Amino acid sequence: MKQSIFCPICKLGDEEKVSYTSGEGSVTYKCARCGRFTITRTAEATAEDKNLSSKITAWIKEHNERGDDCPKITSDTLENVEKNIPDYSPMQKQLILLKNIERRSSYPGHTVVLTPKFDYPLSWAIGEEEFYYYVNSLVERGFLKRTDNYIIEEEKPSSLSVVITPKGWSYLDENSKKAVISDQVFVAMSFSPSLKSSWENGIRPAIIEAGYRPYRVDVEPHIDRIDAKIITEIKNSRFLVADVTEQKQGVYFEAGFALGLGIPVIWCVKKDDLDNVHFDTRQYNHIVWESDKDLRENLYYLICSVIGKY
Repeated sequence: MKQSIFCPICKLGDEEKVSYTSGEGSVTYKCARCGRFTITRTAEATAEDKNLSSKITAWIKEHNERGDDCPKITSDTLENVEKNIPDYSPMQKQLILLKNIERRSSYPGHTVVLTPKFDYPLSWAIGEEEFYYYVNSLVERGFLKRTDNYIIEEEKPSSLSVVITPKGWSYLDENSKKAVISDQVFVAMSFSPSLKSSWENGIRPAIIEAGYRPYRVDVEPHIDRIDAKIITEIKNSRFLVADVTEQKQGVYFEAGFALGLGIPVIWCVKKDDLDNVHFDTRQYNHIVWESDKDLRENLYYLICSVIGKY
């Protein structure tokens, strides 16, 4: 009797197109729902023993949809994605879904076929019911047009055919963040001389090595109001690195602003300042570093595992 194959992340079975290739110390899966990913055997055992958040599936799906390198998942990756990727609001999820439909559209007017059972992670939904709701909302708002004969409220079809309307394209233009395609990373940290080395030998080279362009508001000359410049550049960044060493209020503000926009935040703190981290952010994983070398290596690893190498 053939042994069933299940995706360790979303638990989809082999009868619904899950395949794998074993390697030394890891397994590469190709899942109709998650996409393609490589997972260490330790992380695989961890994933199989518990019900993972749908956030992990959506994160892998997003890497595949963008055409990034195959995500490599370790036990640390599972924990870091859970804690460092924000929980998106319903309105944000609708925009994310519309952007993913845009990505699948070969040209304006192109009909995109969605399979809810496999494609619900495109909206960072927890399942098909939530996905149907977002598609229906986008139709009601005039951003999508259905090109099939099903009514979502009355039927749950196995596939949906949609096309982005002119109003939808305008909405995408109005809400397009440079962050979607940007290689910029906003760095929020204390500018004190004591942390100059951690910036020059830790944070900055780690970001560059991962393929991104670090931006620190005090480094680039400008004539704008500093608060307006900070807000603009956070909006224009793919993600934000917040080193809270020395507990500067501005760093917490900038990180909170990014989280409010749905921009991922990677938190760092020097070990001797760990006990002073504000209680509102203690639930997030922090890179706890002692030397510039620690900071550089751990930050590079976390960027590659959670955001993806650019």
